[in-house]
Amino acid sequence: MELDGTVKRMDSLMVESNIRKMGRLDLLHTCTSNLVKQISRDGNKRMLKGLKHYSDPNDRNRVTYHQNDVPYAERLQHVIDYAVKLLLISKEEYGDTSDYLLLARAIDEQTKDSDKGGNGWIPKEKGDGMPSSVLQNPADPDATYRVKAGKEHRGYAANVVEAVDQTGSVIVDYQYEVNTHSDHDFAEETIAAMKRTGTTTALIADGAYSGKDIQEQADKKNIGVLTTGLIGIQSKDITADFTFSKDGQKLRSCANGIKPESNCYIKQSQQIRASFKKEHCENCPYLEQCEPSIGKRMAVITTSKRSKERALEIRDHKNDPIWELIYRVRNGVETIPSILRRKYKVDRIPSRGKIRSRQFFGFKIGALNFNKLWRYEQNPEYCRAFQA
Repeated sequence: MELDGTVKRMDSLMVESNIRKMGRLDLLHTCTSNLVKQISRDGNKRMLKGLKHYSDPNDRNRVTYHQNDVPYAERLQHVIDYAVKLLLISKEEYGDTSDYLLLARAIDEQTKDSDKGGNGWIPKEKGDGMPSSVLQNPADPDATYRVKAGKEHRGYAANVVEAVDQTGSVIVDYQYEVNTHSDHDFAEETIAAMKRTGTTTALIADGAYSGKDIQEQADKKNIGVLTTGLIGIQSKDITADFTFSKDGQKLRSCANGIKPESNCYIKQSQQIRASFKKEHCENCPYLEQCEPSIGKRMAVITTSKRSKERALEIRDHKNDPIWELIYRVRNGVETIPSILRRKYKVDRIPSRGKIRSRQFFGFKIGALNFNKLWRYEQNPEYCRAFQA
């Protein structure tokens, strides 16, 4: 296809693991059942006193869904007690098996010691917190949990790097990690893997890949990282005139120079919820641009320091023909996640675990590239972004 490779674009996508969503009771019962079944197959039924019902294939549904007359907390504690008992009696003979290790992991992540005296294990409460790396399903121990754009994901994240010019495009690199891997991490790894060349390479991505450290790392390899600011909700132009604290956790004043009555920093989304007096916003000349949520006494806006940075970047590049081309080129890579989902079914990979599913994902990337080459050989296609 004779691509020169000096212009590259990248984007990430969530890849769902081919596993069933499990609640805490379902997870602990399944892990316990798996170990009981292994012990039963080995003929060590002497260990399974009071635990044999876990080998019944219908027991999980009975405990999880049909015992409505027994409170959920009681059923959960019952499973925990038997699981801890099973771990103690089977440690010597089965301590190195995958079923034992998964049950031990589930108990460690989902429960806590009832007191310092160690008189039993109870379910963790909401305030105890659990990381995204907790076991989601014993069928795929590598899958992690993440909420993105208000949607829950259990599985992995992939990053795709595509070379593009007037001739067309082809995927030249990809990464596949657990879904807690951020776009910033993907950008660092992509730049680290790229070789320094005499010609400057343009790497176009959305705002999630931006960062001062990314730019510094790219400059050392003669790579220009161009971020278009396409991340989440498009920044309002008026946000460029807001002032923030140095740490970005407080809004000092709005575009009209009014100081907010209160600031609330939301750590999860890195946004600020600022409250102003109702009369200040209703009489403000920038009311239609800010679009605050006005209540009976107060008006509220949600913004962030990164929104200001993106708004300034968009304002600086407005009506610049070069940046108009960069925006068009960047938009083309958005088709890759859609094609991989709809045509190549990446969310239904018939294998579990990061290593195996990554191999399948690589096959799908190869199939997509072959399809691009086939279409090019039949009738050379040209990138519409460069032709516009």
